[in-house]
Amino acid sequence: IWAQIHVVGEAPVNTGYDFVKNACAAEWKVPIGISPCPGLNGDLAGFVLPVSAPKLEDGSIGTSGLLVAPQYKYNGTISGYYPTFTVQPGDRFQTTVGCEFGASCYVTFKLDYITSTGSISNFWSWREQNEGRFYNADVDLTPLAGRSVRFILTVFATGSPAGDRALWGSPQIVR
Repeated sequence: IWAQIHVVGEAPVNTGYDFVKNACAAEWKVPIGISPCPGLNGDLAGFVLPVSAPKLEDGSIGTSGLLVAPQYKYNGTISGYYPTFTVQPGDRFQTTVGCEFGASCYVTFKLDYITSTGSISNFWSWREQNEGRFYNADVDLTPLAGRSVRFILTVFATGSPAGDRALWGSPQIVR
């Protein structure tokens, strides 16, 4: 007996790490201290809210995401320090970044990592403003393969924080 199987379509995505599901395992820092997770929508100290169906700046609905707002001050920030993760060969960081629908945000998204020695390095960044489009990031993590690091998701107000409601859409590490 033999069988021939022909599979049509895309291969399933193997999620190595889901940043939305683990959002509250992260320590969310703003310049004045630690921000709770989930935060309080509209908190001027900055906030993070896991959302199940974020409305992206073009009006489309995403599958999951993190709605974040930096501290309400010029060049304010908010950063989520995630637990230690060991990167495997072929791992990729994928996300959709943009502003929340209707928000007049102008922000910078950053993916940093911190090593066991405490050294922080930038791995990727993207400046975004609400122009009706979002950006799909697909970042190869191969240079970190075999290393155990803590990833940091950061959003910076690019100047004034007025209207800064930014979305990390389905941020994840895929294998």
